[in-house]
Amino acid sequence: MCEWNRNLIIQDIVLAIVINTSATLLGGDPFDHTWYIFTCVALATNVLGQFLLPTGSIAAALTKPLGDASWRIYAQIFIENLIFVTIISFIEAWVHTGGAGIVAAWLSTYVYLVLIGYVTSVILYHALKPRA
Repeated sequence: MCEWNRNLIIQDIVLAIVINTSATLLGGDPFDHTWYIFTCVALATNVLGQFLLPTGSIAAALTKPLGDASWRIYAQIFIENLIFVTIISFIEAWVHTGGAGIVAAWLSTYVYLVLIGYVTSVILYHALKPRA
């Protein structure tokens, strides 16, 4: 579980909007009332994932061999993003398809969403980190 604060809530909202908008564009879906619904699904999935999964601890443990490398934080961001985008995109594919053809629908956008999510997460990390 993560520690809740204003920056985390901002990150959750932005990531939900970016991932859902990207999935909508990649899937060729219309921007209608369902865009809002699926953004809410993405946000709720992200928040629920944060309640259930210690992604920060997982990322820290997996990147521990990197020691004090200056780029370790980017590896941690990638791992956390990978976990959340995997969950969000899979749930969105399930909701969109109702289960029929879920894997094909999910995989058709997954790699793009991971990359888009990672870039978004790095930008948010720099935009929201405390200034010294």
